[in-house]
This record gives sequence, C-alpha cells and structure tokens, in this order.
Amino acid sequence: MKLDSSSVFHQETWKLVEASYELSLLIAKAKKPHSVGETLVKPCLLSAANTVLGEESQRKLSKISLSNNTVKRRIDELSEDIKEQVMDKIKASRFFAIRVQCDESTDVAHLCQLLVYSRFVDEGTVKEEILFSAALETTAKAIDVFSKVDEFFQEHSLSWEKLVCVCTDGAPSMIGSRSGFVKLVEEKNPAVTRTHCVIHRQSLASKTLPGNLLSSLNLAIKGVNFVKNSSLNSRLFAALCSDLGTDYRTLLFHTGEDRRDFGPLERTEGKHAESSLRAQR
Repeated sequence: MKLDSSSVFHQETWKLVEASYELSLLIAKAKKPHSVGETLVKPCLLSAANTVLGEESQRKLSKISLSNNTVKRRIDELSEDIKEQVMDKIKASRFFAIRVQCDESTDVAHLCQLLVYSRFVDEGTVKEEILFSAALETTAKAIDVFSKVDEFFQEHSLSWEKLVCVCTDGAPSMIGSRSGFVKLVEEKNPAVTRTHCVIHRQSLASKTLPGNLLSSLNLAIKGVNFVKNSSLNSRLFAALCSDLGTDYRTLLFHTGEDRRDFGPLERTEGKHAESSLRAQR
C-alpha cells in the first residue's frame, strides 16, 4: 500500500515531526538537558493550548514527540545535516584554510580537546565554520594532532591540495621545523601558508612593552588581583563603584575572543581570493 503524500493524515504527521525538530533545536541552542522536552516544554505547551485554544488544540499538540531519546535523535540528525552542508560548501570552494587549537586545561575528564575551524569561500564571501572537534586520548604531540586531522580529511574526501593556509599558536608541537604539525601538513601540500595566532602575538608583544606602559599594565594587574583575591574585597569594590555611579561593578580576570589570523584568506574574497590561489601555485 502506497501512502498518499497529499493526504490530510500525512500533512498533519509531517507538521508534528517538523515541530519536534524545531523544539529540539531550541533545546539544543539553550543548552538544556534533553529530558526538558517532556518534563517542561511539552507540559507548558499543553497547558497554554488548553487555556487559550481549547481541548482540540491541546489534543493535537499532545502528539508532538519530545521524549528524551527523541530529542537526542533529532539533535544528532540536525548536527549531521549541518556537518554535511559545511562539507559540501568546503568541497565546492576552490580552496580553504584551517586553524588548529588544543586545550587540555578546561576539560573535566582531563582530555586534550582538539578544535579545528575552517574558512572557505561561499558565494563570493569568506565564511568560517567549525570543522570538527576530537579528544586526544593519550599525548598531544604533532603526530597525534595531524593523525586526527588527516583521518577527518580522508573520511570526508577533503583534498590537501585545496588547503592554502594553516593557523596555529607558537607551541613547538605546532611549528617545529622537523616534526611540527605545520611541517607534517607541508609534506602533504608544500604550497600551504602558515600564520600565527593573533592573540598569541599580542601576548608576546605585551612582554616587550616600553617601561612606562609596562609599569601601568603591571599596576592594573596588581589592582585587579587585589580586588579578586577575596570575596570581601570584591564586595567593597562593588560598593565603591555603586557610590561613584559607574555602569559596571565587577572586575574580570581577563576578557577576550579567540581570533586567529588566516593570512591570505582573511583578506581576500571571491575572485580576488581565487587569483591569489593561482598566484601561489
């Protein structure tokens, strides 16, 4: 028996499935547990529908599936679909760049988390998306990072020849002249361009500041550390800011955004980027 896609039953079922995907996406964006769908979201929907629209609307909304397993499955499917879209755009681009970031200081499982971002040209505009993330179970050497990246490239049929730029920090495992990650990438594509993390550049530049600027910076750091050293100092500082009528009453240890310079791809778009690639070749 062949189902008629134009039937009323099919259209109503598809709307319920679409609503389930939409609500699962909102749960994922809010970073809430999957169980919140059936414990909070759905009861709220049913209560509001019964109050505003009546029992008939409540009966229709009760058919939306928001169980824990359903929400997890919806989020996994949405994630896979986004990943496929990014892969299609990267493959359609004439070239792309990557930046590699390793961090083992913020993971509760004490694993080194590898993050790889990609920048590519899509419809004449340079766009940036996260490529993948993976955990390095043992060491975080250059060969371990490269193996993860190469495995991902092979799994998704990404060509090393289209890679034009690699951005890393100044760690020896990344920029080592003999066995660093960038050196291993250059063995795959000798024409690749290497760039340095902008934030790391600023950190290095701050160590060679002129004397007057360095003393001012050290004084500011000393003041921030004194305020944040105890809860009492923080409360007294907040009271002082309140008396002075300032807009902010809390000090942060540091603020910043992890931005890395992709080199040529950062400053090129569309045809200009394509001509830059041909010039490098």
